[in-house]
Amino acid sequence: MNKPENAAIWSKERFDAELEKGYNDMLKGCVTPLDDVYAKLSEAISEIKNGAKGADAEKFIKGLMNS
Repeated sequence: MNKPENAAIWSKERFDAELEKGYNDMLKGCVTPLDDVYAKLSEAISEIKNGAKGADAEKFIKGLMNS
C-alpha cells in the first residue's frame, strides 16, 4: 500500500484534478457508505485507545482509503 501524499504541496491544477476525479467517482456511484466509514473509524479509534501499535491502527485508517 502506498503512503498517502501530502495534498498541501500539490499544484492548484493537481488539486483541482483530484477533486474532479472524486466528484466523477461519486457521480458514478463509486462511494463508500457513511456507515461503513464510521464503523472502520470507530474500530481504528478503539484499537488506538486499547494500545494497538501505531502500525496496526494505521492499517485500519489506510483501509478506509482503499474501500
